[in-house]
Amino acid sequence: MKTCPNCGETVPLRAKQCPNCGQLLGGSSRQNRHWLRALTPTEIFLLVLGSLMLGVFLVAL
Repeated sequence: MKTCPNCGETVPLRAKQCPNCGQLLGGSSRQNRHWLRALTPTEIFLLVLGSLMLGVFLVAL
């Protein structure tokens, strides 16, 4: 058994998600590094648009 870092409940060793609070448990660092590949085109567009808008705001100061 292991402990959920979010709610403190004990969960089975092979659990990927806490049954109590839904927190994802023990994802590999390789999956965490490739979060950009999981984004949809809309999410990428919004990230780019937000960055451009921030840049325009900072230049306008």
